[in-house]
Amino acid sequence: MNRVNKRDLILNSIIKAYLNNNSPIGSSELGSIMDVAMPASTIRVYFKKLSDEGAITQLHISSGRIPTVRAMTDYWNDVFGEINFDKVLLYIQNEFMLKSLCDKFELYCMVFGDFKQELDEILNVNDKFLLLNFTDDELVLKYDVRVEKFLKNLIGIDLDKLELVCSQVGLSELKGKIRELKRTKIYFQENEILAFKMFDDERFKMILEPSFATKMQQGLSFAPIFTEDFMGLKINVNYQDKPSTMICAGSVYSNYVKFLNQIKEVA
Repeated sequence: MNRVNKRDLILNSIIKAYLNNNSPIGSSELGSIMDVAMPASTIRVYFKKLSDEGAITQLHISSGRIPTVRAMTDYWNDVFGEINFDKVLLYIQNEFMLKSLCDKFELYCMVFGDFKQELDEILNVNDKFLLLNFTDDELVLKYDVRVEKFLKNLIGIDLDKLELVCSQVGLSELKGKIRELKRTKIYFQENEILAFKMFDDERFKMILEPSFATKMQQGLSFAPIFTEDFMGLKINVNYQDKPSTMICAGSVYSNYVKFLNQIKEVA
């Protein structure tokens, strides 16, 4: 085993121990739980090395070590970075189970319906209203000839892209209507109070809306979408037999692997 492997093994062991117990760990205790036998003296050498690198820190002089936010960010990038989330699908039937897991792992969670629909046609209703027909839904706007001409050039655009266009060109009425439509498709929402902790400004309101998903990559997101010590996952789910998207977000120190595995176990 070379030095790099020892370093990574010890760091990953510290991280997994902290995720499981949420408490600092010392060299002797770490040696007793590692899969590979290693003397405490060797572990202490790597503790010093990892501390100098900024990968672990000591909260108090007499306490053990915990991973830093930077180390946790690197860890989750390694865990989830190779996963093609477009091909991941979780099955969730039990709302109360999901609520219990969100509380247990201290995660904010929102599940909402599929918005993969396109703008099919625009109807002028007596020069009073514009009726926008999408694949599954419809929206009504006050008539405006300029808006009508502009939107007719966007026939075929999907709902998420249309919302983005609205933000870019100032179509506030349509943007508001799209967000209202998306709110009607929220199937599950838990631990909204955590939204206040994940942002240090008015952005906390965004994560309460399904439209927040357009800001996230499919899969894993960190700063600048979230503040430094928080992260989020966006995952395809089948929620009570409905194609959906799930956003779960919280501290980088939350155990996302256990959270997802326990969802799979119940399915």
